[in-house]
Amino acid sequence: MLDDDPVVVSANRYRFSSGERIVNPHVMSASFIWVLNGAGEILAGGRQFAVDNQHVLRLPWHHAVEYRASGRGPFHVGTLHVVPRHSRHAPVVPRVAHLPGDPLLNDPARGGDPSAFQPGISSTRNSAARRIVEFGTIAIERLGEGGFDEEYFRALGRLVLIENDSWADGQAQHSTLPGTLDMMMTFIRHHIAEQLTVARVAESARCSETTAQRLFARHAGESMQSWIRQVRLREAASLLRTSSLRVSEVAQLVGYADPLYFSRAFRRAYGVAPSQFAHTAIRP
Repeated sequence: MLDDDPVVVSANRYRFSSGERIVNPHVMSASFIWVLNGAGEILAGGRQFAVDNQHVLRLPWHHAVEYRASGRGPFHVGTLHVVPRHSRHAPVVPRVAHLPGDPLLNDPARGGDPSAFQPGISSTRNSAARRIVEFGTIAIERLGEGGFDEEYFRALGRLVLIENDSWADGQAQHSTLPGTLDMMMTFIRHHIAEQLTVARVAESARCSETTAQRLFARHAGESMQSWIRQVRLREAASLLRTSSLRVSEVAQLVGYADPLYFSRAFRRAYGVAPSQFAHTAIRP
């Protein structure tokens, strides 16, 4: 085992007031910031980034950052802080230094290379950036549960650095999905076997039910419930084609508690009963 390895030391969400400005002069981490709602500007590394809810920002080890919320409304961001090199011979303090006088600023157990994390902006449409946001969301949830499992957050740090190697800068000119909608769609795919209400899906992206429904109607061309149904049935078709699961088992895995109701919905979508669809699928 190496003497040092990366570790996630902090992750959180912060909701700025309209027009609010915050400066953190000494952030001792490599940071990833994603916008949950609203818009604003983030200044770091001599660059000014105009961001909204499709953007993910990367900032290098030991950086200064200034947040400027738009005056038109709230600005809600998520942040993930990684120490690229943390000694295995010292316990991890689950906190990131960001102000003068903080003892962690000169902690010999922590280190990083600023050149490995150049300031950059990407989009949730980029797979690496999107997965880093997902890791950040996981870190926020785990830290919110209390306690700090050092090995878990070291493992999470390694995953973040692997995805960082595939980081692709860009202003997402060709992206058509707002970040909030992309987060809800990702949440749905990851929880497809569970009961998914509009309220629960909206909460996953920290937006209102009205906003959630409006985003699906505008960008997906259908209601959230209709989109969820299509995802369930596509996943069911994939399972029927690529597994030996019974129809009732597939129904449960894609969120249908009633196999009969599932069979009717599947037949309407694919023109055949799921049992026939499975029978004609190619097996390995």
